[in-house]
Amino acid sequence: MEKAFSEIKRISLKYSFEKKESYLSKLNRGEVSIDAETKYLLSFASRLYEESSGAFDPTIGKLKILWGFNSKPRLPSAGEIKEALKFVGLDKLRFENGKIISKGVLLDFSAFAKGYAVDKACDILNKSGIKSALIDAGGDIRVIGTKPGGLPWQIGIKNPVGAGIIKVIELKNSAIATSGDYENYFIKNGKRYHHILNPKTGYPAWGLHSVSAIAATAMEADAYATAVFVLGKDGGLSFARRSGFRVILVDKDGKIWDSGSPR
Repeated sequence: MEKAFSEIKRISLKYSFEKKESYLSKLNRGEVSIDAETKYLLSFASRLYEESSGAFDPTIGKLKILWGFNSKPRLPSAGEIKEALKFVGLDKLRFENGKIISKGVLLDFSAFAKGYAVDKACDILNKSGIKSALIDAGGDIRVIGTKPGGLPWQIGIKNPVGAGIIKVIELKNSAIATSGDYENYFIKNGKRYHHILNPKTGYPAWGLHSVSAIAATAMEADAYATAVFVLGKDGGLSFARRSGFRVILVDKDGKIWDSGSPR
């Protein structure tokens, strides 16, 4: 357990977007070269960027800073958003000799690094012979095996518009992650603005309250939840069915949508 928690801490520090001395921040400033672990993560993000038609974008850093959700949230002007969008888009990312040379294009792995950390912790537990475990990193959950006794793990999905839970999911050797508009947000002129940004518009993605994605790994579930939230109900359900993972949505009217079991 100590090794698993240490691995989560290592990844959290390495890929922190906020900490100026993190590896990711140095990579964004062109001070260090991309290493093998980061190439693997960027390869995963690039594949999902293509599959989601850009709804999932690891270069959203400039917009994240502009909105200030991790410091002092604010409503940017249309001009500020238009300017920031010039630096968003994986196609704008350029490397030379292993270093980023596209000034202003900032990688942000927060939409899937937490899931990756959970997976790495699971790897350690698996190699240690652990047959039954549940790791929960703030809503990114992965389970090993079944509960002691053989029953599947039961995970409740929070009601994003009220109290209690909306559905119970049974898991075995798989993962679930939820993205929602109900925890990190601010209200300006009577309108609520949340932290899940659409990389194409520069504004928060509208239309859904929460997305829970079920996949083989926590990194996939984490990233899928974000991509589907940006795509919206119809696009998100279609993407899930096409890509072979299950997703449960709560739309702006509080209605629940379930894509069904993965193929």
